[in-house]
Amino acid sequence: MRRKLSYMESVVEGNIVYLVRLEGRFTLDQLRSALARVQRKHPALRMLMREQRDGLYYEADSAPEVPLRIVPRMTEDDCPRECRTELETVFAYDKPQLRAVWLRSELESDLLLTTSHRICDGMSMLTIVREVLRSLHSDEELIPYEAITTRDIIGDYQPPDPWKRKLAASLMNGVLRLIPSSRRAPEINEHYQEWAADRELSQGLKQRCKGEGISVHAAFLVALDRALLAVFGEKKLPKWIENPVDIRRGRFAALKSDMVFFGGGNFKVRTGQLPEVDFWARARTINEEIRRDVEQELLDIPGRFHSSEMLRPVTRRQVQWAVRLGDALKMNGSWNRFALSNLGNVVIGESDAPFRVRDLRLYMHSLTFRVLCLVIYTLNGEMRFYCVSDEKCMNRGQMDTLRREFMALLQNQVLQVGEAASEAFRVPAAVAK
Repeated sequence: MRRKLSYMESVVEGNIVYLVRLEGRFTLDQLRSALARVQRKHPALRMLMREQRDGLYYEADSAPEVPLRIVPRMTEDDCPRECRTELETVFAYDKPQLRAVWLRSELESDLLLTTSHRICDGMSMLTIVREVLRSLHSDEELIPYEAITTRDIIGDYQPPDPWKRKLAASLMNGVLRLIPSSRRAPEINEHYQEWAADRELSQGLKQRCKGEGISVHAAFLVALDRALLAVFGEKKLPKWIENPVDIRRGRFAALKSDMVFFGGGNFKVRTGQLPEVDFWARARTINEEIRRDVEQELLDIPGRFHSSEMLRPVTRRQVQWAVRLGDALKMNGSWNRFALSNLGNVVIGESDAPFRVRDLRLYMHSLTFRVLCLVIYTLNGEMRFYCVSDEKCMNRGQMDTLRREFMALLQNQVLQVGEAASEAFRVPAAVAK
C-alpha cells in the first residue's frame, strides 16, 4: 500500500537523535532483537520512501531491518563525532526511518537512536527509546498496531461551509504552484548549548509554581520571553513563542500514548508583553492563556488537518526558495518564531534491567528550515535544557546571553530574599557539536 506524503510531511525534514548512556552489559543479539521487535510494532518504522513524478510516497511494510552500526568507544571524542554524523545524514529512501549506533566499550556504552522528524516527534521518540531499552532485557513481544494517518485525526469532522474550505484550498494550491524552485540550498549552520539546573533549583521552582497555582511551563514562558527581550531588544525580538501540544494521552481516540506519531498542534504566546509586570502575576495570566489555548487547539485540530489534507505537497526545492525568501526579508532566519518544547519528566530504564541508564540527551538538525528552539525535560530530578539555533537566527554570543538571563530569572524567583546569588545551574560536558 502506498500513501502520498501530506503537505506538512513534505515541508518538515530533519533528524532527531537520542543518546542513551548505559552502564552494564548486553549482547549484539539482544540489541538486534530489541530493534526488530520495536520495528515490528510501529508501522512508521516498516515503511520506505518512494519518489514518483508527482511527489513522495510512503510504501508500507517494505523496509528491511533497522540499520545498526557498531563503533568502538575509545575516547570521549567518539560520541560527538557519531552524533554529528547521525544528525547530518539524510535518510535514504531505501532504508527505514530509524537507525542505531552502538558505541561499545567494556563497562559503559552509548546507544544513539536516530529517526526522521517526518514520522516522529520528540515524545514519540521517547517511546522508541523506552521500548528498545525494555526489549534489551525482556523477551516480551510488543503489540503491533495499524498505521495512524491524518484521516484518523480528522475523524467525522465536516467543515461548516465546505465550499468555502474548498475555495480557500484551491486558492492556496494556486499560490503553492507559483512558488519557484531553488537549486541552491540555503546554508544551515546550527549550534547548540546544553545545561542543567541542579536538583535544589529544580525542586524549588516546582514548589514555587505549585504554591502560585500555575504550571512550570508558564514560568518557563515568562522567563524565556524576558530573556529574549534582553537578547534581541524590541526591534529584533521574535514575535511569537510556539509551544507544541501533545495530542495523545487520550485526547484523540485513534491515538494511544505508546504510538509513534508526527504532527499535532501548538499554541502561541506573543513576546514582549508587559515586561514591567511582576513575574508571577504575568505567569498566572499566561497559565490561564495556556489552558484556554490548548482547549481551543484541541477543538481546532481536526479542521486544521482537514484543510492540510486538501493542500498539494511542496518540493524540497520550493522549501529552499521559501527559506531564501525569509533571508531576504530578514525575518530572524526563523520567520520570527521561537519554539519552546517541554517534554516534562522523563522516566526511562527499569529497576530489573541488567544495566543502568547513566544519561539521556537529545539533539536535532533541520534539513530544510532554520531552527530556533529550546527543549526542556527533567531527568532524575534535574531540569535539562537544550537550545539549538542557526547562526542567522541567534549567534553563539546571543545564546550565551539567553542562557544566563533565562536561568537568572528562574533562580531569582526561587532564592530567598537576601540570599547570596550563586550559580545554581551547571553546564554538562558536551557530547556533540
